[in-house]
Amino acid sequence: MKVVKLLKYTLLINVCLLILNSTYAENLGVNNEQEPKTIGLTLSGGGARGFAHIGVLHIIDSLGIDIDYVSGTSMGAIVGGMYASGYSAAEIEKKFKSIDWDAIITMRKDLEHSHPRTRETLGRHMLNIPIEKGSIAIASGAIESQLLWNTLGDGFFPVRTIDDFSKLPIPFACVATDLETGDAIVMKDGDIVTAIRASMSIPTIFTAVERDGKKLVDGGIVLNFPVKVAKDMGADFVIGVNVSEGLRTADELTSPIDVLMQMGFYKGAQTYPENIKNTDIYIEPDIKSFTASNFRDINEIIEIGKQTGRLYIDDLKEVLEHKKPAKDTLTTELKEPFDAFIVDSIVIQGLTNIKSWFVEDNVNIAAGDTITSSIINNNINKLYASGYFNRITYNLVANDDKARGTLVLIFNESAFTNLYFSFNYSTFMGVGIIGEMMIRKFLFYNTSLYAKAMLGQMPAVKAGLDIFTGDSHKAWINLETRANYIVFPRHKDFSYIAEYERVYFTGELTFNMITGYDSYLTTGAGYYMQTLSPSKTLENHLTGSINSFKILGGWKINSLDKHAFPRTGQLVSIDAAYFIGQSSSLSFYKPDGEVTSDLSEAGIELSDFLQTSIRWESNIFINDKLTAFSQFQSGFNFFYDQDILNMFNMGGTNNILDNQITFAGLSKYDVNSNSIIAGGLGLRYNVWEDLYLTPIVNAALYDFEFSEIGLISMDNFVFGAGIDLGYDTAIGPIEITISYSPQKENVLAYLNLGWSF
Repeated sequence: MKVVKLLKYTLLINVCLLILNSTYAENLGVNNEQEPKTIGLTLSGGGARGFAHIGVLHIIDSLGIDIDYVSGTSMGAIVGGMYASGYSAAEIEKKFKSIDWDAIITMRKDLEHSHPRTRETLGRHMLNIPIEKGSIAIASGAIESQLLWNTLGDGFFPVRTIDDFSKLPIPFACVATDLETGDAIVMKDGDIVTAIRASMSIPTIFTAVERDGKKLVDGGIVLNFPVKVAKDMGADFVIGVNVSEGLRTADELTSPIDVLMQMGFYKGAQTYPENIKNTDIYIEPDIKSFTASNFRDINEIIEIGKQTGRLYIDDLKEVLEHKKPAKDTLTTELKEPFDAFIVDSIVIQGLTNIKSWFVEDNVNIAAGDTITSSIINNNINKLYASGYFNRITYNLVANDDKARGTLVLIFNESAFTNLYFSFNYSTFMGVGIIGEMMIRKFLFYNTSLYAKAMLGQMPAVKAGLDIFTGDSHKAWINLETRANYIVFPRHKDFSYIAEYERVYFTGELTFNMITGYDSYLTTGAGYYMQTLSPSKTLENHLTGSINSFKILGGWKINSLDKHAFPRTGQLVSIDAAYFIGQSSSLSFYKPDGEVTSDLSEAGIELSDFLQTSIRWESNIFINDKLTAFSQFQSGFNFFYDQDILNMFNMGGTNNILDNQITFAGLSKYDVNSNSIIAGGLGLRYNVWEDLYLTPIVNAALYDFEFSEIGLISMDNFVFGAGIDLGYDTAIGPIEITISYSPQKENVLAYLNLGWSF
């Protein structure tokens, strides 16, 4: 009887286990008696939160699961597209970590690919109004980002000849939104870079993408988690990774990107319940503490993706046991992805006002050449630097062997006339409203006209003409005039003694030549004039004007990654000017009230003199949070004895004045001297997103003669230190600087808002 009972219990347990196993398999969408399954992978949009997709893919790769179909939206389209193109999770991670996401997703101009002539001022404004045919041209978004197009082109170069996404190593589809109708557009063919760029075009942030006669924006507006798309492609079973929680509470909206995504994605949020229900394995990484704009937290977000993926290892293994072999669904046209393409011919599209010969003269690619992603991007960047184009993209149309054929260059021309506006306030200069007009292709190709003015307490104007001597833009002639009005103090032993009003005018004609990717030489001649008058009656002072001709030359390097709070690069300016033929109408008011035009009584001798200056700044990237920088500055007047007329002034941490040596611990014009050498060291710490804390220490030697260098005392030295709290905004940097010098014995506070003139 015991044996019979044991057999009954055993039979009962086995029946229960069979029922449980059948129920579990049914919940997973797997039935032991059914045909093997094809597996789809769906990746949602979510901005920087989409980095978690990479972490989950690491787990999928480690289990050896071959995915049969991939669908994605926005960031999910980028990650999914690369995975479908044959990249492993490790390769995608490496690629993503090499991308400067800050440069891609902000309105900051890409300085690296701009012409050295315009690099110093490029993007230093808060508003740009393009003018076309006498009216304002309104863009569909704030950011076009040529760098984004280049980055996508580089990542997808090996599969650019495949125009049917079902023929990729893994069949792929991504989703965008028709800007006109609001319908979801599922993209399964065409140029993969254009499709993915459209899928991630967040409204008002990125410009819309024109494709197949439609204007497309981010697919997350209507279908951010496209599980149904994977099902429609043929997937029997879908693994879905969702990094967007749908609509968020008001307290969770902590950045402009978050707010815009919330406003634009109301409709898309309504599709979540159905798509989640259709997901067979639903994976939702716990990334609530990260926003769509946390691009600098890529390491942490990927790791969370890995941790979450590990929780589903058993489920994924169960699916693997019932998966249809990959060879049954793999239909790729590429036996091996290529990294080089042979150009048989070149086709140019999209030109209206720019002639094709201008493009042909600047593209260093001809029929028979072998190109790589790097080669084509370098040529695109060279054309983009001309300022004639908003966007330059390309297609590769292959012949039968898929690695050779036609290179199609597609251009979107920019407006030739642009108006720029910005606002600036600083403790020294006061309030200034800045307007600028730039006309590229002024009358002729390779000619640009510009004019800029600042209205405020200390107004300034500048106007000029650039004439490039060839289509390559390697050399140019510049004619420029500048004028400004300032009120500046004069100090003796760091004590205030006088205050002057100065009007300064200069006109220069120079010839300039590129000497490297980031540098150019300049030489030429000019004329200058300045007038001086005391802002209040002094016992002894100068008043009147002085003018002179000058012969000048210099060398400039600018490899900074951005204007404000740079992380890498150098800024170098070496200048020399020889002043000749000085003429003066200055008068000297002596302490006894007598007025004389004999300037020797004021210790001034008007003779020819040589003025030289050096400014060098180096920024070294340490990690995502920390940048080290060093500075060296010098200024020397040789054969000079003219008091304050053309002296160097030292003080202040923002370089905004002629002949200025910046120095933490001193105010502007605290030191006036014919000879200054200054050096400084600092660390720039990225506290949070665009907030920076920058401590700096510096020292300087001034009022010395080379012939008496051995007699220099400590009286010729000044030391200082400061700390700057800065925030990088769309309207320019906001900075509060606190500094101190033991020689001045005062704690100084300085405020700057926006871009200076």
